[in-house]
Amino acid sequence: MNAKVTILCAAAWLAISSPVSSEPMSDEAALRQLPIAFSEAWAKHDGHQLARIMADDVDFVTVGATWLHGSGDFEKYHSRLLTGRFKGSTITPLDVSVRILPSGIAFVRWSWTIEGDKDPDGTARPQRFGLMTMFAEKRDGAWVVVAAQNTNASTESPPEAADIRSPITVPRQ
Repeated sequence: MNAKVTILCAAAWLAISSPVSSEPMSDEAALRQLPIAFSEAWAKHDGHQLARIMADDVDFVTVGATWLHGSGDFEKYHSRLLTGRFKGSTITPLDVSVRILPSGIAFVRWSWTIEGDKDPDGTARPQRFGLMTMFAEKRDGAWVVVAAQNTNASTESPPEAADIRSPITVPRQ
């Protein structure tokens, strides 16, 4: 059997045997996709794609405590960042927690690691870890981020948290 026939047979088998669901993704599954969509846009260093998961009226606080209001400012800031000192960086989600409130607002908390970024003076940064909290709302059938707070993790857990277990793992260096 030649290679073309083999490929066509394999494709036909996959089409017949793969379950196809016409059901929409569950809300929780869609919310769990937000950190993935964020990191995929980041990997492409595409501020426009990154802004597409944000609401037009998003409020986003960066790890450096810069408060961005609106998707236009969010996109402008992240486009500059991702084509500048973060152009060699990757961000990876580590752990995700979702909580949907009866009001229709959802909390998406996710720990992350970032590598390949630089300080404003051009100095390479070591691998960092952090935690982002996104507040999402379903608009026109899709979940969008309406507010978010991004936080760098300190290198050590504070002694006051010694016997408290966080629902999300945030690695410490």
